[in-house]
Amino acid sequence: MFSRQRFVVVGILALAIIAAIPLSHLLQWTFVQVGWDDPPMLSRELPMTRVIAYGVAAAAAVFCLKHRTTYNLALEVADEMSKVTWPSREETGYATVVVLVTVLICSVYLGVFDAVWLWLTDMILGVEAAPTAT
Repeated sequence: MFSRQRFVVVGILALAIIAAIPLSHLLQWTFVQVGWDDPPMLSRELPMTRVIAYGVAAAAAVFCLKHRTTYNLALEVADEMSKVTWPSREETGYATVVVLVTVLICSVYLGVFDAVWLWLTDMILGVEAAPTAT
């Protein structure tokens, strides 16, 4: 199996597992709202809604792997991803520092802005600071 094919298969299976989790919660919520019983299948931790959700997700994964058009599209996506020029570790580090500094500057600006507006509205409304307990 080629690298891109393995990437596609693992990606589809991972997406199926990720999709099964919220589907399980949705089915459980639906069963509760309708008033249906959700009996345990093999153990108490494995209710019927979870079995149904993982079954539907597995069926969707098999469909995506067997459906030629979907599988070919996923292979094309994997090919395009291999053509992308990813940034080096050094460039990623610099970009991370820029983002963190920008977030820090924005946080300080918004904090000062909030403090000024709090002081101004307290002054307009005549609200005094609460006394501190000593």
